Amino acid sequence: MKRTRVPVLFKKPISSSLSRQSVANAVAREFGLRSGRMFPTGTDEIEVDEFFAEDDDRRKAGERHRRINRAVERLVDQKFNGTFDVDRNISETSVKRLHHLYAHGARLAGPDTAESVYELAASLHAVAPWLSEVSTSIMNQGLAHIAAGGSGLRFDPMILVGPPGCGKTHFARIVADFARTPRAIIDVGAGGAGFRIAGLEHGWVSARSGVPVELITATAVANPAIVVDEVCKAGAGMRSVDGRSTSLTTSLLQLLERSSAEHFTCPFLRTRVDMSHVNWILTANYESQIPEPILDRCQVFRVEVSKPEHIVAFFKRAAGDDVEPDEMERVRVFVEEMCEMGRPPSLRQIGRLAKTLRATGRDLLI
Repeated sequence: MKRTRVPVLFKKPISSSLSRQSVANAVAREFGLRSGRMFPTGTDEIEVDEFFAEDDDRRKAGERHRRINRAVERLVDQKFNGTFDVDRNISETSVKRLHHLYAHGARLAGPDTAESVYELAASLHAVAPWLSEVSTSIMNQGLAHIAAGGSGLRFDPMILVGPPGCGKTHFARIVADFARTPRAIIDVGAGGAGFRIAGLEHGWVSARSGVPVELITATAVANPAIVVDEVCKAGAGMRSVDGRSTSLTTSLLQLLERSSAEHFTCPFLRTRVDMSHVNWILTANYESQIPEPILDRCQVFRVEVSKPEHIVAFFKRAAGDDVEPDEMERVRVFVEEMCEMGRPPSLRQIGRLAKTLRATGRDLLI
């Protein structure tokens, strides 16, 4: 039977305002009420009341008092066993989502039959035929996953390497969109990517969970697609002066391996979160600037849009289905000339051209 939901949170979230002492006092009061005696709650120890002392000698009273304290400790241990404290600054909505994840697990989104895997691959190939090698890999891994009794989108971490404007990030987006699974994009060039991937522990002003954990919590989907965009922009900053890996490399390495991702500990929540179902797509302009340990853990696909028919097809989709034949012919001639010169236009340039066409009411200038 296919699993459509999987556990991702293994301890019950509990409010940090619920201190151990307050719970012990509440349990002690309950003991007192049930035995007909009310124990004080303002001290750590439960004192024997005067009635109890007069009714029995002090030695027996003290022993009974110690037995009650031990019973209270056992009950408090049971309550706090298998829990983790939720930061008091976390919103009530997020706390409820964490409770839901703990109680019900997270959904596996995406293809659940071989036919739906084929449909996903066909859709990807139709939109980005120059990336057919990537869509074929996703298809083959999806078919193997379904055949093994799995469900949902699942593929090994990959890196798309190619010049700017060749559709790397666009393809990463549509993989998630066509598979109907949540996605998030982490731009390495914006700085702090390592913290946004793994999260930041308490003690920092910007302490919070990483983007993947937040996305899983918000959507209750265990297998989102996380896009780490332009990982090569970190360049030499991905390693310290003495050659040790810096935060981005370290954060990625523990999550790209499914075996270690399964036991990932969120530094903000301070509890284990199973991240082994997450699908990772990294993009880079230059393979030489990617650290070797990351390359070793990923499939590497080299992306290049050099065929005129692929560029023209992209323009047609971007401009709309009502493009006039003479307009398409002018674009085709322009693209072929640029390709013959060894300077094929990037998809970003073609996208701007299509946008200009729509904005100027079909007055195309080339």
